[in-house]
Amino acid sequence: MKILAVIVVALNLLFCGTPSYGETSFYQIDPNKSELVARLFRGGFAEFLGHNHVIRATEFSGSIQFDPENHSFFAAFIEVKTASLKADEPEIRAKHKLEKKVRDKDRKKIQNTMESAEQLDVKKFPVMVFKATKVEKQEKDQYRIHGDLTMHGVTRPVSLLMSAKTEKSQVALQGSLKFKQSDFGIKPFSALFGGVKNKDEAILIIDIVASLQQSSAN
Repeated sequence: MKILAVIVVALNLLFCGTPSYGETSFYQIDPNKSELVARLFRGGFAEFLGHNHVIRATEFSGSIQFDPENHSFFAAFIEVKTASLKADEPEIRAKHKLEKKVRDKDRKKIQNTMESAEQLDVKKFPVMVFKATKVEKQEKDQYRIHGDLTMHGVTRPVSLLMSAKTEKSQVALQGSLKFKQSDFGIKPFSALFGGVKNKDEAILIIDIVASLQQSSAN
C-alpha cells in the first residue's frame, strides 16, 4: 500500500564530447552482471508501521562508448522498462540490508500501487530517460555527470558522481542519484492522514557492467 516506485525505468544516458585522440570502444551492458535499484524511505509520525522500500529494474539494456586508455566517456545509453520494476523482493531487501520483512500480500499491494495511475502510471509512461549535458573529470576514475532526467513525463536537470573501472574487456560504472519524487509530478504515498508515508526524497543506485563489443579509430 505504499510506494511509489520512482524509478528506474528507462535511463538514457548520453555523455557529451568527442575525443580527438585514441580509440573509441563500444561496450554492451550485461543485465546479468548489473543492477539498477531505487530506494524509498518511510516517514510520518507513525513511520514504524511502514517500510523502507527497494525497487529493482528487471529488464534493461544499453551500451557505453568509452576510451579505456584516456578513461574518457563519449556516450552511453541505458533503457529500462517501467513495467519490469519489482518492489521489495526478499533477496533484494536482504542484499540492501532492509531487515523488516514485507508480507507477500502487502508486497502485492505495493506492486499494484506502484504501477497504478496514481503512482508511476507504467502504461502511460513506459520509460525514463537521462541525457547528459556535461561531463567533468574529477579524481582518478571519477566523473561528475550533469544532464536532464525525464520521468513520469517531466524533465529536470540532475547531477551525479560516478566511478569507472576497466578490467580486461569490461567497464564498470557505479554511482547514485538523489532526487525528489514531487519534482517529477509524482505524489509520494501517504496514508492515515500522513501518519504513514514515503519521504519525498529517493535514491537511484546504479551498478553497471558492460562488455567490449568493438572499437573504432577516431
